[in-house]
Amino acid sequence: MAFFRNICLILLLLLLTPGVGLAQGGGNPADSVAFDQKLGDQIPLDLAFIDAEGQAVTLGQYFAEQPVVLIMGYYECPMLCSLVREGAVQALQQVRLNVGQDFQVINVSIDPLETPMAAANARNIAISRYNRPDTDDGWHFLTGSQDNIAQLADAIGFQYYYDETIDQYAHAAGIVVATPQGELSHYFYGIEFNPSDLRLGLVEASNRTIGTPVDQLLLLCYHYNPITGQYTGLVMMIVRAAGVLTMLFIGLLIFFLSRGSGGSGRPGTPIGATG
Repeated sequence: MAFFRNICLILLLLLLTPGVGLAQGGGNPADSVAFDQKLGDQIPLDLAFIDAEGQAVTLGQYFAEQPVVLIMGYYECPMLCSLVREGAVQALQQVRLNVGQDFQVINVSIDPLETPMAAANARNIAISRYNRPDTDDGWHFLTGSQDNIAQLADAIGFQYYYDETIDQYAHAAGIVVATPQGELSHYFYGIEFNPSDLRLGLVEASNRTIGTPVDQLLLLCYHYNPITGQYTGLVMMIVRAAGVLTMLFIGLLIFFLSRGSGGSGRPGTPIGATG
C-alpha cells in the first residue's frame, strides 16, 4: 500500500503544479492570467465606453438602482467567451428575476479594436437566447479604449494577456455580480452557472450584501500555439489531466501486478498442501 500511496502523492503534485510550456520556449506569460476576487471593492463608475449603438456612455449609467451582472471577454473570441455569455444567459433564463426590470447585464470587450457592430451582434444573440419580452433595455454590450478596459479589468481582478503571435487573449472564464452602488459582491467561475446561486447573488447584491470568497477553479481561454510549440491555458489543463490519468492507470496496473506476482500459497508451503 505504501507504493500506491506514493504514486497517488506524485500524481497529485503533478496535477497541482502550475502549467509550464511543454516544449522549448521558457516561461509562459499566460501563466499570470487570473481572476482575483476583490469582494467589496468599488468599480470605477466614471469609466467611459461605447455602447452597441455607437453612443458614448459611462458605467455609472447602468448602476444606482439595480444590481449588475458584469462579464469581460471579447466578441470575436474563438474559444470560451461565447460559452461564458451563453452560460450566463441559460442560467438567467432559469431565474425568475428579469433583465432590465430587476438587474442589468453589462458585457465589456477586452479588445480595444472591436467595434460597436461586433458588440451589437453579440447583444442580439444574447437577447434572442434570453427570449423574454420587454427586457432588451437591460442588455449592454460595450467597447472602449485600452486604458479604460485595463482600469475596469484591474478593478475587478480580471487579469488577461494578449498574445500577438496568434492574435488571441488569454483570460479566465467567469462573471461578476455587483451591487447597485458598484461594489463587487459575488464571483462565479467557469462557463456554466447555477441558477439558484446566481439568483441568490443578485438578491444579496441588491441588498448591498457582499458574498464570501469562493474556490477558484479557473478555466482559461487559450490553446496550443504552433509557433512557440507550447500548450497553454485550457488545453494545458486538459493535457496535464490526461497525463495524470495515464500515469494513474500505469501505477494501478503495476500495483495490482506486483500483488499478484507473490502467488496464492503461503511461503514455504506447496500449493495444495494441508496444514
